[in-house]
Amino acid sequence: MAVTVSDRFDIDAAPEQVMRALEDVEHIPEWSSAHKNVEVLTRDPEGRPRRIRMTLSLFGFSDTQTIEHDWTERSTSWTLVDSTMQRSQDGMYALEPSEHGTRVQVTMSLDPKVPVPGFVLRRGQKHALDAIRRGLTDFVLARYT
Repeated sequence: MAVTVSDRFDIDAAPEQVMRALEDVEHIPEWSSAHKNVEVLTRDPEGRPRRIRMTLSLFGFSDTQTIEHDWTERSTSWTLVDSTMQRSQDGMYALEPSEHGTRVQVTMSLDPKVPVPGFVLRRGQKHALDAIRRGLTDFVLARYT
């Protein structure tokens, strides 16, 4: 059973600065404690990460997964290619200018391979969204403003 969560928050930086931080996938472990390792396998013609392999650990579960990104000027979306623990995963960051800099909309949907109670899955996703809100914001402000 796939579970979807989303969040919206503002970062006091221009959309271009936030997008550069999102493109900097090799440094995700600096702002997301769940990410232990990130490796870019392929890049798109503009040099942005296309296929990525990463190792994550959250709530005692460890997963190695490969995802594939699609990029536009103000968004990135990803789809799961391979995973030890998930059947499917899709997500997206969409950016829009706001009076506070950039409004970030993040959406994630995942379906684990093993049965996980819905409340545990939602709690893990909420934890991920909280980490994104704090971690991405701090990363953007420290490195890209």
